[in-house]
Amino acid sequence: MTPEEFSAQSEIRPLRIAFIVTEYPKTTETFIMRDVMEFSHNGCELLIFSLTHFNKHDLLHDFAKPTRAWARDYAYLASRDVLGAVAHFLWRSPGALGRIVLDILRGSVRDPVTLLKSLFILPKSLRIARELTRWQADHVHAAYAGHPATTAWIVKRMTRIPFSTSSHAHDLFETQALLATKLPEADLVRTISHYNRRFILDHVPDLATRPPEVIHVGTYLSDDAPRVPLEKIDGFRILYVGSLEARKGVDLLIGAFAKARQPHWHLEIVGDGPERARLEAMAQKNELSGSIVFRGAQSNEAVRSAMLRSSLLVVPSRIGARNQTEGLPTVIVEAFAARLPVVATRLTGIPEIVLHEVTGLLFEMEDEAGLAAALTRMAADLPRAAQWADAGRALVEAEFDQKKNAKVLLDHIRKTLPARRNMV
Repeated sequence: MTPEEFSAQSEIRPLRIAFIVTEYPKTTETFIMRDVMEFSHNGCELLIFSLTHFNKHDLLHDFAKPTRAWARDYAYLASRDVLGAVAHFLWRSPGALGRIVLDILRGSVRDPVTLLKSLFILPKSLRIARELTRWQADHVHAAYAGHPATTAWIVKRMTRIPFSTSSHAHDLFETQALLATKLPEADLVRTISHYNRRFILDHVPDLATRPPEVIHVGTYLSDDAPRVPLEKIDGFRILYVGSLEARKGVDLLIGAFAKARQPHWHLEIVGDGPERARLEAMAQKNELSGSIVFRGAQSNEAVRSAMLRSSLLVVPSRIGARNQTEGLPTVIVEAFAARLPVVATRLTGIPEIVLHEVTGLLFEMEDEAGLAAALTRMAADLPRAAQWADAGRALVEAEFDQKKNAKVLLDHIRKTLPARRNMV
């Protein structure tokens, strides 16, 4: 399609953007669905493509229910439409397809897992490319710099539809295979922290002339549910929100809680995952069953309610297997929006929002005694804790407003497209 044809068709319809995600729905990826919904509110037509089969067990938050109508799920290979897409591109563009395979081999030769997964999603990516051509998509946004960005890169190679990518945490830290191949071909690289920006530039020097844009993950700043003053909450109520897996450090939190707790202390754990049984056994072994409650996965609305009745949020993350770790956790943004104090590990992008003794308290990774001391300090001076939480709220208002940041991302995407006279 020529720029003139693109501009002409753009005058009669909204901007069409496809999101590529690894998994849909996924309860913990609230930040992705928020961007999707804000793009819709800004007049875009949307499709969502999941690289894995639809997750029938995870929760789709109420605010994201409209996305069900936009989500698409295809087979990996064994279906007529996927095989048809492969045959189409083999016939129409065999050279381009061959170069993609060669570049995947070159870019991930030292990482056989990424190599095999990239080749595995290739047929499905071609099916997505075929669908996006028929839909006349204007842009593809990969929600992660890992496999979603690989699919978006394949789509651009085969169709010339421009793409952008967001980068968060494990998609950068777990492996850097293919990053130097696909990110320079992206029309926009967005990341969520300055720590990540430096990491990307260290590993993809070709981006030095057009470095990643730092656009924070955001939250909504509604004050429709005023929080109870910390000193009026019954007891000292500590909250954890997130998945229950080793890299999240919930075992460290339970150990620190056992070490520092007072009779009026309570710990509420919201989330689920492979570590749940071990963590429940750990709480029972330490005779904490009466002080710790495991809520399981909860809706976004239930998490907000939990924050409003809590005294403190703890983010005890560590570096896990395969270098999986945090980027800049959305749960901290949400806590500060609710004026909830935060204690967190000094790790990756976390110190960019939890400023020690300014917006909260930091402790060193794996430092159980340091976490216990931070809990004790917060409990002993709730007025100071409230001041830090208010400073956190001010920081979130300035840099983490979801509506503003999604609009910034959308505006950056628009700038990468051919001239459009009727932008929506």
